Amino acid sequence: MAIMIAIFVVVMFTCAALTVDLGNAWARKRAVQRQVDISALAAGHLLPMTDTNRSTILAEVASYLEENVVVGQDPVTAGALANGATADGEVIFQDSRGLGCLVDCAQMTVVAPEADVAFGLAGIIGATGTSVQRSASVRVVSALPPASKMIPFWLPNGCGYGSALADTSGGSTTSAPAPSPTPTASSTPTTSPSSTSTPTATASAAPVGAAPDIEVGGHTLTGASPIAAASGSSFEISGYQISNIPNNTDRASIRLYSPDRSRYIDYAAQSPGRGALQVPPFTVGTEVTAAAGDWTAYALLADKGTGDLTISSTSLVVQVQATPSPSSPSPSPSPTATQTSASAAPTSVPVGCVGQARGNFGQLDSPRREGSSTQTRLARNIASGLDHQLVPFAFAPGDEVKDCGRTSQGFISGAQPDTSSLDGRNCIVGDTGNDGPAIMDGFVQGVDSVRGRLDASLPGARTTCSGRADVSVGGVSVNNDVLSCFLRNGATLDRLAQATGVDATMLDPRVVDSPRFVWLPVVYATDRAQKDFQPIYDFVPGFVTDETQSAAASPANGLEVNGNSVKTLTVFTFNKAALPIDEQAATTVFDQKAQQSIVRLVD
Repeated sequence: MAIMIAIFVVVMFTCAALTVDLGNAWARKRAVQRQVDISALAAGHLLPMTDTNRSTILAEVASYLEENVVVGQDPVTAGALANGATADGEVIFQDSRGLGCLVDCAQMTVVAPEADVAFGLAGIIGATGTSVQRSASVRVVSALPPASKMIPFWLPNGCGYGSALADTSGGSTTSAPAPSPTPTASSTPTTSPSSTSTPTATASAAPVGAAPDIEVGGHTLTGASPIAAASGSSFEISGYQISNIPNNTDRASIRLYSPDRSRYIDYAAQSPGRGALQVPPFTVGTEVTAAAGDWTAYALLADKGTGDLTISSTSLVVQVQATPSPSSPSPSPSPTATQTSASAAPTSVPVGCVGQARGNFGQLDSPRREGSSTQTRLARNIASGLDHQLVPFAFAPGDEVKDCGRTSQGFISGAQPDTSSLDGRNCIVGDTGNDGPAIMDGFVQGVDSVRGRLDASLPGARTTCSGRADVSVGGVSVNNDVLSCFLRNGATLDRLAQATGVDATMLDPRVVDSPRFVWLPVVYATDRAQKDFQPIYDFVPGFVTDETQSAAASPANGLEVNGNSVKTLTVFTFNKAALPIDEQAATTVFDQKAQQSIVRLVD
């Protein structure tokens, strides 16, 4: 009997030891997990890891691990998190797929230092303690606009922010590409004599010999020149200024001509004031850097009344080198014979928001789950938004930007053409003529028992702007909001239309609840009249209104109708940085240009 009691006592104490000490270890493990989760999420906003912020991320993680230190851990340092030993904690950087990464890493795994747990009662069975360690992985992703706010129109990536006009001609007119300006022998750019400052362009000779439909204007373009860029790279151009802009100018943009003058691409289109325009920074990618040589930049103006184009009397140079360029610009070589003698018209259609006789953006043909005809699905996509999630096309670094291809001819690698109603489509196809009656149905009259997007009888669709009221369009009472009534803290529409310096304090978050608030896909367009699927570059927020930086909305307020058809659709696009980030938004692989990023705990 005594032996049985002794055995029972040993078993009882063993169970108690296991219960108490293992329970203590389990609780410590939970504490360590909480510590590492907090630290990873708190430092995750610094992702992606680059050459310049790696040490900052390590220091931030170490700081949060120390602030949330767990009993049994040794002190944590940033150096220990990068020494390759996991026992004292470690930060491991990875790409979006969770693979090892050295630069531009969108994900990281934080391993907490070991926390020692000393056993008490378990000592009677020879167990002195254990160590617990946990990890957490976070990834930075890009937020996507809700499909319900995405309307079936697209903008080319050469467009700047501001008022954009839909193509409403029904395909009856076209805008022929303008012939290339032909530089004279005196057009070699000169640079500042100081080797310590960024060279600023003096006047290159006027592009004489241009065709009559692209006359030389009185305006000038100044800025850094030459700018050196490596082949296959992406880079930002800033500091360009257009001067002597006449007061009847509707649009200004920067046009880059290829070295052989066979094509041109427009960037940074703006609605300028009179006098001078400080061109906002804009990104140039492989659509330019795939072709080595001297690209020539001009300022292009479009007249407000006639739409006639004039080109600047001065030009700047962007040098694309076949090998990586030095960090500072080097003088441009003299133009080659090809550059000075070429006079054939470029073959590309301009992709910017100027030079277009048929508006700034085009109609999008996107499928729906319920099928329906082209006209009906256009109207449904306007009224309800797309019924599936589009995503940007991710070209690999150094890849040439090109169209996605055609159904009959095959698609490029990575293409997900928008041929079926499935999330993740990254290539869309346009329709060069807009359907005025279908647009009218989508915005006003409704289709298939679905009310028009602006129908004020929809829940929450009534006009909320002070001093404004719903208006009747085609016999339907529609919302009549304007974007300016949502401005806050002294912000202006002009500030919203800037590429930098925009933040979420400038707009009332309720702007997204207005039925006039929409999103548009932006494409890598090289020819807005082509029939291929085009890769999605990004998405831009807009507001259906003809209000501009300098003029109040007209009675039509962005939706001018003619009978049962929309004659003119105008949308004011602006920088998405003015919008709050929806933490519950759908997301995609991180893209720096997408601006709105979210840090997610992935493991």
